[in-house]
Amino acid sequence: MGEEENSEESAVFESYKDFISIKEEPNTGTLVAVISLIFLFVIPFFSIEDAFYGDGSLCCGSIIVGLFLLIVGTAQSTTKYNRYQKATKHLAKTAGIPKKIAYPFFSLQAADKRILALVIQKYPFLTDSKPNLRSTKPSMIVISLDEEE
Repeated sequence: MGEEENSEESAVFESYKDFISIKEEPNTGTLVAVISLIFLFVIPFFSIEDAFYGDGSLCCGSIIVGLFLLIVGTAQSTTKYNRYQKATKHLAKTAGIPKKIAYPFFSLQAADKRILALVIQKYPFLTDSKPNLRSTKPSMIVISLDEEE
């Protein structure tokens, strides 16, 4: 029975570690989508006068680049969101949290935060900080000599 608990705890720990690593990854898709708005609206606004005089290449080119960046940014954001949702569901399943508790009919709290709180409540060893021997430095001793000697 000890091995089953140990394997269950290690599976929960691995799932928790994956969940936290995905959660802490930056969402680069949002930045790309915001930059695309510059190409979609700002550059065409300032180059609209050139479009009236026959040279619409800057205006049309920036709109095409903006649409491409918007599609790429949306795809990146969607991919990160799907990975995060999958990691949340896997964490709840690995920890043995029932679906009725993990995903109630109505709740003001987000599902990922609720599942994380339930997992930490069930397995408190996940948040225990282990002392890192490499990070501790010996205290420095400073000896000052009197100048009058």
